[in-house]
Amino acid sequence: MSKSMSPLAARDAAHLIHPVTPPREMTTDGPRIVVEGDGAYVTDDRGRKLIDGFAGLWCVAVGHRRREIIEAVTRQMETLEYFTTFHGQSTPPAIELAEKVASMFPPEYGLNHVMFGSGGSEANETNFKLVRLYWSLKGEERRKTIVARHHGYHGLTLATMSATGIMPMHWNFGPEPAGFAHIPAPYCYRCELGLTYPECKLACARALEEMIEREGADTIGAVIAEPVIGAGGIIPPPADYFPALRAICDKHGILLILDEVVTGFGRTGTMFGFQQWDVRPDIVTLAKGITSGYLPLGASVVADHVWDTIASGLPGPMPFNHGFTYSGHPTCCAAALANIAIIEREDLPANAKEMGAYLMGRLRELERFESVGEIRGMGLMIGIELVADKATKRGFTMPHTACTRVEHEAWERGLYCRALGIECVGIAPPLDLDRATADRIVDILIESFAAMEAELMPAERARTALLERARVESVEEFFSSTLQERFDPAQAEGADVLVQFALTGDGGGCWLVRVRDAAIVVERLADEGGDARCTVRASAEDYLRIVNGELSGPDAFTAQRLALDGDLNQAAALATLGLM
Repeated sequence: MSKSMSPLAARDAAHLIHPVTPPREMTTDGPRIVVEGDGAYVTDDRGRKLIDGFAGLWCVAVGHRRREIIEAVTRQMETLEYFTTFHGQSTPPAIELAEKVASMFPPEYGLNHVMFGSGGSEANETNFKLVRLYWSLKGEERRKTIVARHHGYHGLTLATMSATGIMPMHWNFGPEPAGFAHIPAPYCYRCELGLTYPECKLACARALEEMIEREGADTIGAVIAEPVIGAGGIIPPPADYFPALRAICDKHGILLILDEVVTGFGRTGTMFGFQQWDVRPDIVTLAKGITSGYLPLGASVVADHVWDTIASGLPGPMPFNHGFTYSGHPTCCAAALANIAIIEREDLPANAKEMGAYLMGRLRELERFESVGEIRGMGLMIGIELVADKATKRGFTMPHTACTRVEHEAWERGLYCRALGIECVGIAPPLDLDRATADRIVDILIESFAAMEAELMPAERARTALLERARVESVEEFFSSTLQERFDPAQAEGADVLVQFALTGDGGGCWLVRVRDAAIVVERLADEGGDARCTVRASAEDYLRIVNGELSGPDAFTAQRLALDGDLNQAAALATLGLM
């Protein structure tokens, strides 16, 4: 335990498990502890006031400590704190909120049926079960597959994790449930198909057509997509992407689930993200902004044609066998009603649009930094992607180090921003952001990027120069000589690594790399096997691009062009040594 860790942090480290957080980091450094919130600001346990530049976790649309929500929750707790919606029971707040949510969508979409849960993961679990039940009751039992996209985030339960396209989040949680597939994301900055928009003619959307031709439309139940990819890198699509995706779904009778957990309730500059392109969803996933995070709540909003098929298709005495203890929790619903009233009364989607444009304009000042590859976003949902080399878009030697460094530097200077699932810093403040706060966000980020670059970029510049001088022409050359040339015994002191590389295609083969006692041994194998602790799989062509810095290893991993079997820490250790 760190000597500087506060008593409260030490208690946390001893008992509290943190989502998506390295446990070792909590053991050595402890958590950052927030004790108070007010408007766009939070205060930590050291008394420092910080801008909440990520709205908690995309949640706090209306800012912290809004009296209207607190009072609505108090009134409801004093009246009826909890009752169930199982077995035909209900409460006035659940009824009122379901009615309100349904009224917020275009009437012609028929999105009139709402099921509540405790958050986005539960809502997407609901959606997947609804899709499969819908097709079964229509007599099309083969339509089980849910198609998601690389980089997409839909939750971390077993089923929603299987839909989530951030592949490190799958590691060691298998076997995964069947019935999930992925297609490329509309990630134009790093197109995994190697194409350029608009000349690509939306090849990432057409990948769905190709999957349909390969697997059969009668096997695919639904496509799920975030209007703007969130945790996977804040990636807005080209303007014609969602209309094309909807057209493909319509052509083949496939349902479209739009995951609005992050984009709903004003984040993108419209009340819902799908309104940016007037695209009709069959099912909508809501959470986070529905209560501004004041209490846990998620919702599945279901179109008439889906719910009516289920309601009329189930045998008379057969219930809809799905639900959660806190479905329609009356106090959570009361919080949501008060929160939505604020969002509508203050027209926060319009403010998100106006202030998002202003903040994006100011953030362009960061483009002068050599590590800033792209700044992108929509409304108050902005991502800054970092690269070690702008010309090649090469990622940092150790993935996720640069964005994490910026996050920590910004915190020390009075801003909470978030290091996302790729090398990207996310900005998503409360929707009532003003110009003065936006300006301060940019000022802090400028200082934080300067500090990060001073620490990390000298080594990355040297690596870029090395890659330019020592370009590798084949994987055979890499394993037979280049790997040994790049090996630094001083860096490898105490390392114990045994990794196998199984590379396919022209120039491929199998190699075993052992690092022990500050020495490296590379062995060419006739076949895959042996006692390797981790196996790296890729085509020889892709791996050659990775070692030459032309393809990001994390991107290849997310797109499943590079796969890891076994102990992921072994591969991470090689990357730390600069040998991946």
